[in-house]
Amino acid sequence: RGRILELWGQEGVGKTYTVSRILASASKDHKILFIDSEFALNRQRVEALGADTKNIDFIQDARLERVAELMIDSVGKYDLIILDSLAQLTPTTVADATVGENAIGLFARQVKHFVVKFRPRLGASQTACIVINQYRKPFGLYARAEPPGGASYHHAVDVRLHLTRNSADLITKAGVTTGHWLHVEVKKSKVSPPYLTSKYKVEY
Repeated sequence: RGRILELWGQEGVGKTYTVSRILASASKDHKILFIDSEFALNRQRVEALGADTKNIDFIQDARLERVAELMIDSVGKYDLIILDSLAQLTPTTVADATVGENAIGLFARQVKHFVVKFRPRLGASQTACIVINQYRKPFGLYARAEPPGGASYHHAVDVRLHLTRNSADLITKAGVTTGHWLHVEVKKSKVSPPYLTSKYKVEY
């Protein structure tokens, strides 16, 4: 509680699945706000995993400014706030612009403004926050892969979990792929040692 946890990784690795399992467990005794900026959450699947939807408020919105103010206002009103995903939030200026207009740096600047307002309130509250973020392929031979958000956001996150898998992690039965092993590395942590690793099974 009072912390930001980030889950990030490549496409199809199991980010939303992981959060759905958290929803299923936490919703039994806690009030949750789920913000779906990708307009892709399968509520029936969440319910099938055992989530108590009476304790979950689902919001679908991708405008960065609206989502930011909603999250700031929701601190203290919920036990857990989940955003899926940060990368899909779009500043109003970009959403209203003609495709191709230059908006370099705008997303990171607005996320910084959001973090400056959100982080102190969250830290003084009993609310937890989980942010799903996406993988961005780095430019250059020696560049590191980093999720979007900008330096200020990365500094504000308390725990960053990097989710990965490869073809060797696929689980098959009778020639049918039924799941995969998901590897997790603690890239950053203010509450535990960093670089711890673990893995768990994602079942389709």
